[in-house]
Amino acid sequence: MNILTRYIIKEHIGPFFFSLSVIMFVFITKFIVQYIGKIFGKGLPISTIIEFVYLNLAWMLALAVPMAVLVASLMAFGRLAADNEIIILKTSGINLYRSIRPALLAAVVLTLIMTWYNDRVLPEFNHRARLLYQSISRKKPTLQLEEGIYLAMNNFQILVQDIERSIGKRLVDKSNILGPEFSDYSQLDKLRQITIFELAERNLQRTVIADYGYLYFDKKRALLVFTLFDGEIHEIDTRKFSEYRRLTFTRNVIHIPAPELIFKRSEDSWRGDREMTIAMMRERIREYRKSIEKEIQIIQEYKDNYLPAPQTLQLDTHSSDRPLPPGMKRKLRYGISIAQSKTQGTRQQIISHTNNIDFFKKQIYKYQVEIHKKFSIPFASIVFILIGAPLGIRARKGSLGIGMTFSIGFFLLYWVCLIGGEELADRKLLSPFLAMWLPNILVGLAGIYLTYKTVKETTFIQWERLPKALQLFLKGEEETTP
Repeated sequence: MNILTRYIIKEHIGPFFFSLSVIMFVFITKFIVQYIGKIFGKGLPISTIIEFVYLNLAWMLALAVPMAVLVASLMAFGRLAADNEIIILKTSGINLYRSIRPALLAAVVLTLIMTWYNDRVLPEFNHRARLLYQSISRKKPTLQLEEGIYLAMNNFQILVQDIERSIGKRLVDKSNILGPEFSDYSQLDKLRQITIFELAERNLQRTVIADYGYLYFDKKRALLVFTLFDGEIHEIDTRKFSEYRRLTFTRNVIHIPAPELIFKRSEDSWRGDREMTIAMMRERIREYRKSIEKEIQIIQEYKDNYLPAPQTLQLDTHSSDRPLPPGMKRKLRYGISIAQSKTQGTRQQIISHTNNIDFFKKQIYKYQVEIHKKFSIPFASIVFILIGAPLGIRARKGSLGIGMTFSIGFFLLYWVCLIGGEELADRKLLSPFLAMWLPNILVGLAGIYLTYKTVKETTFIQWERLPKALQLFLKGEEETTP
């Protein structure tokens, strides 16, 4: 590796990691804002929240690396051009192709690394992130009692009129006041004027009223434990309102099942397309192709064995002028009805198997899209070098607006084509290969054109045709050569 190669690559390292950090920060911020209402407020440990964000960093990194390459290339070659180092290289007999080559070689290495990353690391992180999100989604928010507001839990309606927060040390001396399972009374709140409506059975309504009590959540058994004092129990049969029962108690314990308040991790071996390696998806594609072959064989058997030939359905009405006997007419109508039913049933079976074939083909397209995506997105690093290098070289001091504007434009073009191509491929309107590689082809051709124009030192934009304000924004204080 000669001095020039090391120097060009070194110029890219700092801008690359800086832009990568900024892009990742934007992704993380957007992600937290998007999921803040789904992960916070559920009583989850901070370690679980950090793990959830950490697992989702995988797909963020896969998208951020090509973006960082584009910005790094623009900034690196822009600095070289601003300091006239590009002109020095030209006067030394080193053309622009030679100057860009080190960046392209580094992009090729980065492409290989990210392709391995997308195939080996990303699917596992996506799988674990999905399982963790399912576990978080099933957990309900932390239980919070509020004064004068009903709280619904399963078949229970709970109303508390007054809550004394943090009853403190005065309960510690009253051992076993709440039962032997309670040890830390200082964490309990004293509840007053408690009403609990319970629909224990279909036709039995129970109402529990207590002067005061305490609520404890038993994590081991996933139960809400109400220990109530000085109260009454009212029961009524809704079928026979004349039957009514009233009980009084000095101490009563009510258990309310609350498994949804416990965070439990899901275990699932099933994987979606974005949770599979290339080998897994190719195996799944082979299975779907075998299924298509079986469906085609079944359809052919139906056609050969069950559908009659058209000529066999034609009746020779001129073979005889004598009318058929009444019994023969009934048999003929019955036979025609049976034949029509069998033919209709066979037709429905063929339609069903044809729909199965269409479904299998859509699944094949979906997996092929993901396979090509694992290669096409990393390859964008090479394409963006061809975009960033000439735009950076064209920029001068105070005129980075043109480079940033065109970089954003090409970047948006790339992702719009990528997202749109994936949608069209999933609908079988475009081949998976073309859907995933068309963005690289379009942007790559534009990059080759820009590089060629930069080497030839010809203008690829007619500035005089642009509005004055836009010219000032894009060109800034760019010096014009005579």
